[in-house]
Amino acid sequence: MATPEGTIQLAVMKYLKSEGVFSWRNNNQGSYDRKRGIYVSNPYIMRGVPDIIAVIPAENNIGQFVGFEVKTPKGRQSPDQKLYEKRLTKHGGRYFIVRSVADAKQALLELGYLN
Repeated sequence: MATPEGTIQLAVMKYLKSEGVFSWRNNNQGSYDRKRGIYVSNPYIMRGVPDIIAVIPAENNIGQFVGFEVKTPKGRQSPDQKLYEKRLTKHGGRYFIVRSVADAKQALLELGYLN
């Protein structure tokens, strides 16, 4: 059964695809070690990366990196997610917390992707 957050992620991904947004679901979960029966994190995975990554056309046809962190209505960012948001925006990227397709649409409007 899908998690509530997973259901929102799927709906947002379908919406972004319907709008022609170059985007993908970012999975940064570790790999399962069958011998030890545990998930092992990859030392090269950055913690706090948003659930959905997109590249949106910006000025002069240069793409802008956009992160969509999907949360349930009561969901909150982890400390790692807050740090990632700070780093991304410092480097010119955009970061949105989305709780619904309507939030994703509002983000695209804010980015100037939709008229």
